Amino acid sequence: LGTLRYDMRPHPHPGPTWEAAIERSMSTSPQPAQRVSKPADSPRGWSKPIRAAGLLAAGKSTQAVLSLAFMALAARTLGPEQFGVLVLVHSVLLTVAKVVRFQTWQALVHYGAQAQEASDTPRLLRMVQFSYVFDLLSALAAYGIVLVISAPAVGWLGLDTSLVGTIRLYGAAILFMVVNGAPYGILQLWDRFDELGVQTALAPLVRFVGTLLLFVTSGTLTEFLVVWFVAEVVAFAGLNFFAIRALARSGLLAQLGRRNGSITHPEPGIWRYAFGTQITSSLDLTTTHLPVLLTGAILGPAAAGVFRIAKQFASLLTKPQAKLFGRAIYPDLARLSARDAYAERREMMIRTALVAGAISAVVLALLVWAGEWLIQVIAGPGFEDAYSPMLWLGLSGLIWALAFGLEPLLIATGRVRETVLIRSVATVLYLPAFYILARQMGITGAALAAVVNAVITTGLLFWFGRDMLRKGSAN
Repeated sequence: LGTLRYDMRPHPHPGPTWEAAIERSMSTSPQPAQRVSKPADSPRGWSKPIRAAGLLAAGKSTQAVLSLAFMALAARTLGPEQFGVLVLVHSVLLTVAKVVRFQTWQALVHYGAQAQEASDTPRLLRMVQFSYVFDLLSALAAYGIVLVISAPAVGWLGLDTSLVGTIRLYGAAILFMVVNGAPYGILQLWDRFDELGVQTALAPLVRFVGTLLLFVTSGTLTEFLVVWFVAEVVAFAGLNFFAIRALARSGLLAQLGRRNGSITHPEPGIWRYAFGTQITSSLDLTTTHLPVLLTGAILGPAAAGVFRIAKQFASLLTKPQAKLFGRAIYPDLARLSARDAYAERREMMIRTALVAGAISAVVLALLVWAGEWLIQVIAGPGFEDAYSPMLWLGLSGLIWALAFGLEPLLIATGRVRETVLIRSVATVLYLPAFYILARQMGITGAALAAVVNAVITTGLLFWFGRDMLRKGSAN
């Protein structure tokens, strides 16, 4: 794109701008334009991420319950085979989004926290502009890839060729999936975890209501995909609304359209950091959407549907602990690292890991005790084989919960190369393990591979992050 450098001349029109009008309508007391607005004062220390996670938990809990409900209704309506097709089509989009989408929210929080600490408004505005621009470019690239790979993906997954056109139409939803890094980072920077909690529940709520109607009317696969599409649009609109409001309240919205320097190079080393976090996120596919696709390719659509049900139950009871705390702890790790507050950072890491691990251990015990009954009652006939895979996936979730903060810690301190190396090694070992175990043990083997991946990845994270727990960054 080249380097675009802008001057800092005053705006040629002294009258009110549309950004200022929006800002006045959404905030009664904006901050001065020359100073970065920091998050409202709140208690600091190791327990702050727990309070933030508590705010996210309301939305995540609602999301988990609604997700389980609409998955169960869709499974009962479509049956194992068609439900597996639905899961595979959606997983294709999620996989492409994961690979192409830049983790702009991590870069925004990393550099934005430094700008907030230094009260550097132009620097923060450049990062916000950078994040939005590359969200948009990533979204366009992702949709182009969906259009290209639709036909090969249908053949690879063993689906009917008539679904190629359906995937390409549904693929437009990826535009709304990808443009979320910048608004997510904005809400994290200003500690708006309450609004993130609300936004998290929007898509599951739309899917649940739509799926309930389709359950009553015996809806088709195409109608389910329409509901899934609308849910992505609603989630996108809600996230960006909250982000714009946060910028307005901070006094930065009116300045967002102004030129504050290079948009493509807002920070030294930004490209290395952005590509590093993007590669790390892409390699995280081994714990998210890739296993579903691999199960479908090796064992068929029906097996993919059963695996997805097992994964949904395991995620409901275990893995959200790591996800909640991981997202909640990252902004504070970035701020503490910017202030060189190593002792406070170490205490935060250890105590939050103990809390997350204890919660996950309790819910895993509940999963062992009542999981089989829950699958029978909620998912219905045809999904009985999900119990054993669910337990293995639950165990992997417990392992992740105990080490959830190590990767955010490395990223927050700029050690992105280590996270790329860790994920690369783990992925190289995971893929053959998955193939061998899935071929030998079926769906249970596919789930057992998740435990192998968790052990390898967390072991490497502990090894590379051990010095960070003892002292400061070796940036």
